[in-house]
This record gives sequence, C-alpha cells and structure tokens, in this order.
Amino acid sequence: MRRWTALLALAAGSAAAHARVPLCVTDFPPYVSAAAPDGGSITALARRAFESGGLGVQTLHVPWVRAFAMARNGECLLLSLWRNEERDTLFLYSLPVTRMELGLFVRADLDTPLPPDATVAYQRGSYLPAALADGRYQLYELVDPRPGLEMLRRRRVDAVMSERATFEHLLASQPRGADDVRWQAPAIEVKNSYIAISRHHPQAEAWLALLNREIRRSVRN
Repeated sequence: MRRWTALLALAAGSAAAHARVPLCVTDFPPYVSAAAPDGGSITALARRAFESGGLGVQTLHVPWVRAFAMARNGECLLLSLWRNEERDTLFLYSLPVTRMELGLFVRADLDTPLPPDATVAYQRGSYLPAALADGRYQLYELVDPRPGLEMLRRRRVDAVMSERATFEHLLASQPRGADDVRWQAPAIEVKNSYIAISRHHPQAEAWLALLNREIRRSVRN
C-alpha cells in the first residue's frame, strides 16, 4: 500500500511539473497584449519564469471582465492587477511587476490647469483615482480608450484619464503622430501592479515562487 501511495504521489508530481500554466492575456499594452509578438512585457516575464521551472504556458486571449472571472475561479493567472481589500480576499500576488502612473492626457496647446467643469474621458470599469472621483470634473465613460484620443483632438473632451505607458503606446501607433497631445505631469496616482492567482489554486505557492525569482532577476538586470 505504501509503495502504491508513493507511486501515485510521484505520478501526480510529474503531471503537475509538466502542466501548462494558463495566462489570461487581456488588452493592456505594452504590458499585456495579444497583438504584441511576446504578448507584452509582463507576459514575457511570466513565460520566462515558468520556463525556468520546466513549465510551459498557455495564453488565453480574453476580455478583462472574463479574465477576472476566470482568475477568480482559478482558471488562469491575471498578469496585471492593482490590489484592493476586496481583491485581497480572492487572490495571492507576486512581487510588484511594475509601477504604473495614472493621470491625464491633454491637448498640447493647453497651458493652464484644467477648469473645475472640465470633461474627462475614462474607460468604463477602470480604476478612478480619488482626485477624479470626488466630483471635481465631469466624467465621460468610454468602452474603449481609443475613441478618447480622437475626442480629445476634436475638443469634445478636455482630457483623457489613463495609465501613462498604455496611452503613450496608443499615441505611438497613430499615423499622424502625437505632437498635439501630451501627458500632464505630475501623475495623479502611482500604483504597483501584480500578477495574481486564486488563493485556492493548488499550485499558487509554487508558481508564485517561480514568478518572484524571475522578478528579482529582472530587477537586478
């Protein structure tokens, strides 16, 4: 009986070692993106981490809402998540993978602060810093951030709230360039982003250990 128990444990460990780690890849360039050759910088980091431990990865290209639900159910890892009290009850986290600046993009010809009645576009479902959620500005919801750029250029809104690198990535992809739009310093808020896995996932500790080893290696390099 002991021999069979040991063999079963060995077989289970071998199967776990050769499992493919499911990564939910959303549309959050340059960090996570199905359109990027490497899946984005955080996707590439996760792939290196698991390959160093002899594991392959499976990338699942899904919208953010579905990705969050899948990760909550233990069906995949979320590659970029900001922490809050509610999420902390659902997930365990890697070390921080990047620091993200949240703030406003405005027209380049704006040389004064935004007026109190300014209209600020933001993506529906995204995190709103307290400085924007206090009623100071009129908020305009967008399903996708890309129309916000054109609305800003046409003066239909006064600013677009976004994570800085993500919107700069969008600006860089524009054929007409980005000289007419600028980042308004300083950032409204700076947040750490983490790779997250369900608290109840049986491989959570082992997979986070691999991720944290790669994150430390990346910081050193």
